[in-house]
Amino acid sequence: MPETSLTVGEYIAETLALNGIDTVFGIPGVHTLELYRGLARSSLRHVLVRHEQGAGFEADGYARLTGRPAAAMVISGPGLTNILTALGQAYTDSVPMLVVASTAARHSLGKQWGALHELRGQRDIAATVTGHAGHAERAEDVREHLKLAFAAMRGARPRPAYLEVPLDVLGERTTLVPERFADAAARPVAPPEAIARAAVVINAARAPLVIAGGGTQSAAADLRAFVERLGAPCVLTTAGKGLLPEAHPQNAGASLPYAATQALVAAADVVVAVGTELAETDHYVTRLTIAGTLVRIDVDPVKLADQYAAAVPVLGDAGPALRALTASIDVSGTRESAAASAARVRDVRERIDASLNAPTLHLHALLAAMRRALPANAALCTDMTQIAYAGNYAFATDLPGCWLHPSGYGTLGYALPAAVGAKFADPGRAVVALAGDFGLQFTLHELMTAVEHGLRLPIVVWNNEALGQIRDDMIGASIPPIGVVGRNPDFVALAQACGALTERVDSADGLTAALTRALTADGPTLIEVRPPTA
Repeated sequence: MPETSLTVGEYIAETLALNGIDTVFGIPGVHTLELYRGLARSSLRHVLVRHEQGAGFEADGYARLTGRPAAAMVISGPGLTNILTALGQAYTDSVPMLVVASTAARHSLGKQWGALHELRGQRDIAATVTGHAGHAERAEDVREHLKLAFAAMRGARPRPAYLEVPLDVLGERTTLVPERFADAAARPVAPPEAIARAAVVINAARAPLVIAGGGTQSAAADLRAFVERLGAPCVLTTAGKGLLPEAHPQNAGASLPYAATQALVAAADVVVAVGTELAETDHYVTRLTIAGTLVRIDVDPVKLADQYAAAVPVLGDAGPALRALTASIDVSGTRESAAASAARVRDVRERIDASLNAPTLHLHALLAAMRRALPANAALCTDMTQIAYAGNYAFATDLPGCWLHPSGYGTLGYALPAAVGAKFADPGRAVVALAGDFGLQFTLHELMTAVEHGLRLPIVVWNNEALGQIRDDMIGASIPPIGVVGRNPDFVALAQACGALTERVDSADGLTAALTRALTADGPTLIEVRPPTA
């Protein structure tokens, strides 16, 4: 080979850089040494994490904040199985991230000789939670699988991708030249005949309603124009928070799990669902009742024909479809007035507020306290915890992409590492991790990465000393609350031992003040918040 040739590991690193990846999260291991040789000579930034699951969540947070993929590099065997949960979360929430892994050397693959980190069917395991999973045994295979991986991440509905390479192949030399691959095909544009059919149905409606999800994030202005011209209530999913300003009169908020909003949806004679799966994690009922004609706008044809099959399917990108429909709306129709629909939205919000118990109202007060301390574009990475469940509806945000919640897969431990990744993505932007006491313990070790890099990152932990939601669910189902109360560490002392700043507060005003200080601190600050004492 000529001296200008690269090792396959070097080729991978250079190719990632040429295709828009600038950050790699990972932990070096004996089976990824050649990948790290590539990192050393490339422009890629490497972030040392404390666990491969953290690497995945950090890449996820980076991608959600920027819309661009980050990468994670892991060893074969335990490296992959450790990052699988993060891949599952990214898959269900349509987040682009790339995992590059090693495997055992080719001569031992599949032979069960007891090679270090041996895992049978490693690619097959990764394939269950990725848009593309490739196994490469030659440099040419690496190139072709990277093409497919970037296609999966850049597609109309982004998915995470995976590539594995035997450790002996990583060290081989190749004359392949790193290249930028062609961009994926543009998102589909809805055909005029589909727009025309949808317009006929919408113009005939007397009480239409719009449901908008995360697939509409890049079309917030188009959604607002459509909703205002239609004069209809708009319900957002958790992934769609911020698509309409919180105080917009047609905005019922991210309130699908509430009975009042579900009744509003059931009463509509036409429902326009745009960029949403209408998944269980959007509404948390066995089945959402949609009695009216369902118009669905989505880039994923599977969604148009699933359990909520569209009477009028519109296969296309949200923005162009909404613009075309807005231009087609007949404002002289017999629909209820915008004022009447706004009154129904106010009634729904008032009914939701009236249904809340005292502990939930306290959580709302804490969320309002956080809102007071944060700039408008602050990004909150949240966990599966009662305060975040309350915040899915109650945390006010007027901009999309500011509330990052692990909706689809619903994994504990997401908040802290995702916030670390988001902070690396945009160091100048306010980023906050919002976790519960138990979920934080899943990935608390990633605090060391934040400390090591001096990230200005507030970490708000709601410490009710229990798996509170499961405890309440057990009590509600007349099940003895087993296994829902465990001993917590002293979070403040533990964070101090890691080198982080700390605060402990017990009031909403105290939280506002602590969060304000944390936003200008030199390094991460763990803020422990406890429920009020009786």
